[in-house]
Amino acid sequence: MSTQASTPDASRSHRRIVSSEERRRAALPRRLTKGPLEGDDPLAASSSLSTSEIASNHTQTPTPVSPSKPPQEMDEAPATSHEHPARDFGYLLRPENYHPLTQLEIPPAFRRSPHQPSHDTPLPELLSAGHFRTAAVASAVLLTTTVPPTDHVQIFSLLYIRLATLTLINATLLAAQEVKILEDLNSAFYHDPLTNDNLVPWPLRVLAVRLQGIGFGDWRRGVMGYYELAREARLELRKATATGEERETWTTRLKDLGIRVANALVEMGDLEGAARHLKTLRRPDATTGMQEDDIMSTRLALLYLRIGDITAAKEYAECSSSQTDGMQTSPTSILRPLLSMADGDYNAAVDGWRHLLEDDSSSPLSDGPHIAMMTQNLAVCLLYTGHLDEARNILESLTQPQQEQVQSASEDGYSYPFQALTFNLCTIYELCTDKSRALKLELAERIAARAPRRGGGEGAGGLKWEMGNGDFKL
Repeated sequence: MSTQASTPDASRSHRRIVSSEERRRAALPRRLTKGPLEGDDPLAASSSLSTSEIASNHTQTPTPVSPSKPPQEMDEAPATSHEHPARDFGYLLRPENYHPLTQLEIPPAFRRSPHQPSHDTPLPELLSAGHFRTAAVASAVLLTTTVPPTDHVQIFSLLYIRLATLTLINATLLAAQEVKILEDLNSAFYHDPLTNDNLVPWPLRVLAVRLQGIGFGDWRRGVMGYYELAREARLELRKATATGEERETWTTRLKDLGIRVANALVEMGDLEGAARHLKTLRRPDATTGMQEDDIMSTRLALLYLRIGDITAAKEYAECSSSQTDGMQTSPTSILRPLLSMADGDYNAAVDGWRHLLEDDSSSPLSDGPHIAMMTQNLAVCLLYTGHLDEARNILESLTQPQQEQVQSASEDGYSYPFQALTFNLCTIYELCTDKSRALKLELAERIAARAPRRGGGEGAGGLKWEMGNGDFKL
């Protein structure tokens, strides 16, 4: 009884009595404070530090905005808060990401040529002169030595030059390995946190899709990547804020992606699928011009020639020719001798190529690249008809100064060789003599002695000056 009676009294004796001072404190509102997470807010830091200071001192804790600042200074803070927060892309600047390029892959004639650029030649000049191998080396050196890790504009520009030049010098497999470091360019990491725009330039994103498909050994990855970019292009076209110039840009990009999907299907061996895809891109109505549909018909004809379906190729060639208003020398007229070659009628193909080459200078095919291509095909047809010496003389004429030719490919009168030309000429050397290696080396000396052809405008790339051993079958 005594124990039970004492329980309420004990509980009252141990109860804490709240004083009047504590009751007064509880009635006061909580003062504003800044904890450690609020002090690391980049938006708050931007009001007191410049962008360059944040980039150079990103490990330091930014100074928080003091609540005691005058109102006019607080109003100026939002103006600087819209600057792009610095993002660290230092993982792209590691030297181990980039493979060394050996000089043993090019003939000695190019290594000791007087036109070989020096090591201090600026990168734009290398691209303009067609020194793509040296440009690939220079871009990797700049990436790993001089570029700050937060300058994403310069990083992605140099990375695009590196990957594109590797592709141009037939080092696509190396480019496919180096592009893996980028991983998914559509991820949130590569988007601006304020505007949600992708920080990676569009040309690099398109190039990375193909190279990653090769590097990971998954062509379907490349096709899916193109469709993902096409979805983004359609979303940009549907934006009400898009101007006329922006809509034209995204429309051009969308059409280009359609062609690249067909190219990816060809590279993975699905030629029939590529043909079906190209057919969906043909829209001979008021929404597309006749010239655009003509080009698509020409592409389909060339693809069916690749497949071996001569009947379908002739059908699309006739469809393409019917839209040129009876022009005898339209760009699609090259399909006629190509169809003769596909049928095995090389004599008719020889007549067709000669007719195109003898046409007047006002023809759309009278420029240097078309002349070199048609002349090379004429020589191949002559080779199949048994005129070996004539075919050799024609191909060699394309590697010599052409004084009588109407500016065949450059202002100095040189016809700039390409891979198919040198490869076919070296094949003829192998058919003519057992000592073909000496003729191949002489050909390499002759081509290495020519001056580089520079691009036609600022930032324009020139023709590839340096050629590899494989181009001369060495």
